[in-house]
Amino acid sequence: MNYQWSLDALYKGYQDPQYQKDFSLYIKLSTQFSQYIKTMNDNESSIKEGLKLLEKEYDYSYRLKMYSLLIQTMDSTNKEAIRELQKISDLQSSYSSFIIKIENHLGSLNIQSADPFLLEYQYYLKGLKDKQKHTLNSLQEDILSALYPSTLKSMSDMYYHLTSCAHLECLGQDMTLTQIKNLCHDPSQNIRKEAFLKEMECYQQIAEPLSFAMNNIKKQQLYISRLRGYQDPLDKMLKESGMKKETLDAMISSVEDYLPIFQEYLYNKAKKLGHENGMPWYDIYATIDECQYHFTIDECEDIILHCFKDIDNSLYQMTKRAFDEKWIDYPSRKGKQGGAFCENLAWIQESRLMTNYNSTLSDVVTVAHELGHAYHGHMIEHHRPLNREYCMPLAETASMFNENIIYHSFYQKADQKNQMLILDIQLSALCQVVCDIYARYTFEKSVFENIEKNFLFAEDLNKLMIDALKKAFGKGMDAKWLHPYRWITKVHYYIPDIAYYNFPYTFGALFARGLYAIYQNDHTFFKDYQELLKASTTHTVEETAMIAGIDLTKKDFWIQSLESIYQQMLQFMK
Repeated sequence: MNYQWSLDALYKGYQDPQYQKDFSLYIKLSTQFSQYIKTMNDNESSIKEGLKLLEKEYDYSYRLKMYSLLIQTMDSTNKEAIRELQKISDLQSSYSSFIIKIENHLGSLNIQSADPFLLEYQYYLKGLKDKQKHTLNSLQEDILSALYPSTLKSMSDMYYHLTSCAHLECLGQDMTLTQIKNLCHDPSQNIRKEAFLKEMECYQQIAEPLSFAMNNIKKQQLYISRLRGYQDPLDKMLKESGMKKETLDAMISSVEDYLPIFQEYLYNKAKKLGHENGMPWYDIYATIDECQYHFTIDECEDIILHCFKDIDNSLYQMTKRAFDEKWIDYPSRKGKQGGAFCENLAWIQESRLMTNYNSTLSDVVTVAHELGHAYHGHMIEHHRPLNREYCMPLAETASMFNENIIYHSFYQKADQKNQMLILDIQLSALCQVVCDIYARYTFEKSVFENIEKNFLFAEDLNKLMIDALKKAFGKGMDAKWLHPYRWITKVHYYIPDIAYYNFPYTFGALFARGLYAIYQNDHTFFKDYQELLKASTTHTVEETAMIAGIDLTKKDFWIQSLESIYQQMLQFMK
């Protein structure tokens, strides 16, 4: 059976008349922008015209660009997709000065209107007003926009190309880097260890060019954030996300309080696996007992459908559609990007999900995780186009909520032996989103702190990563068997215009855990949960959480979620 996605609902190729029509309409926006800017004023009809023009640009650029990006995800060497992406990027760059002028104009107005269209954009317009404080003059914006494709974007493209094409002989056969990484879940410790060593060897071959990519991306992010009047890239990320620093501080401080508990858990688990000096990285996903859970893709889909049917019909129906209409690309193959992601395609009311499926329980959870992103997209697909961007901290809410559904369902139906195994797998995943994410956050902070002093070669980045891992995992991990190349493993460091895409995973895990606890006590809460997801694009992070009565700026909520993990650890160790 074919377990690859279909993109036909978007376009049936670059010669598809609909693709050609949309591209032509996108090109014609140049004239519409020029005409509008000459006549724009502060009356209501002009404001609405400006917003609708911004909607068109967002809509057409997103659908055209996403089609090529999805093709390139499956084949990083696809020359036609690369060429089309370049054409779209060039057009976007040429439109940026128009967009900035319109956004500056709208942001400068004090709009008081009862018009339903403008009321829908109240939060967005407030964002434009705040954004004005960080907008450069038109010449500076034009220069940054013109340089983007050949600087930040090109460094990011190089990362995708090198990591998706990397391959090496492992276990007697030629394997892609992604296939080698997937062996971290193999039941055999010898295979896990061999795969880890081969993974390190693979990274060594591409580490130096990727150190150049890291340096260039992070230095530019630092420079641009300061140029725009932010303290640093973290300040920029928080302000653009509508999240208070107090919320981040409360969460990070709570995590630091509980790190010794996670480290003790890992240290004791390592002993059970026969390791006296903490856990070697190749066993970080290992289970105490051999995992007998192996699922075909069909079984994976049946399990998820069964779990979701008990939760809510809208979640179930969307998921059934995703499976029936082939929204998901499952198998690993040469040239395909590693990891997993979901892209919401609101204009066709669908999503596309990518995984590198390897038949484990963790893979089932990953599919459910990405379906959470699709469900989040489903909740906001009827918002107006400029209201469809949810901020990073809330981006992982629905995905982590789905993880809780799957783990809870498996646990409830398992016998005592398998309950221990499920707890083991879940706690391993939680160690990743708490300890490993803390290390990734610490590493990125240290990169920004050091990058102006010296160029950071691969060996320098390795050292910063090892220091961050030691701080996060302590005695829980064997210091001789850490993973110095985590800075290559994680694509998030190479996203051109986003820094600190790490702590949102901890945020999502702990926030969703708290929401799921509320749901378990009151199943009618799912309606509030849906409203919360809908509000995530038109309210601040703190306002969105208050729909569930949660104050994120206080440590109480974060400690409650972390304490529930600690109780699971005690249960597992017992």
